[in-house]
Amino acid sequence: MATRQMMAAGAILLLTGGLPLLLPTTANACSCMAFASPEEAVNVSSTIFLGTPTEKSSDGFEDTYQFDVSRVYKGDVDAVTSVGTLANGNGCGTSYVLGTEKLMFLSKPYDVDAEFEGYSCGPSTGSDFDVQATVESVYGDGYVPDTGGTVSVGVRVDKPVAIGAVAAGALISIGGGLYWKRRRSS
Repeated sequence: MATRQMMAAGAILLLTGGLPLLLPTTANACSCMAFASPEEAVNVSSTIFLGTPTEKSSDGFEDTYQFDVSRVYKGDVDAVTSVGTLANGNGCGTSYVLGTEKLMFLSKPYDVDAEFEGYSCGPSTGSDFDVQATVESVYGDGYVPDTGGTVSVGVRVDKPVAIGAVAAGALISIGGGLYWKRRRSS
């Protein structure tokens, strides 16, 4: 009997002591790198521009922002472009305040369906420095972007809605054509 009680007590201790090890905890998969100099820190991104986010769409996993671009320092960017980021801070994702101009440090898209991908990490050396002044000292005054790209008018069409509308239109056309053909032959 004593052995059975000791085994039960041991099982209870094992479960209660080991349970915290089995519970999920917050994952911090994002770590930002500090560079040796401000010039090195601003040189890492493949694209740098000054722009204002005007629209946001989200599928719950990915946020996509439309940006009106006022100045390009590095890379090839149209006057209106899209920047995707993982939603809710997942995997170094970030968010942008609509209508607030921001100096953007971006890469080619990897995890998002947009022209560029944005991250929460920005240029860092471990100490404060004037990022805008450093960008201009490395890349000059930049240039005004081409007027290409999609015009930002505030209208968004969800892909499933568009596909459904096209499918409905096709079915109506086919049904109408069959009805017309049957009616004409009788």
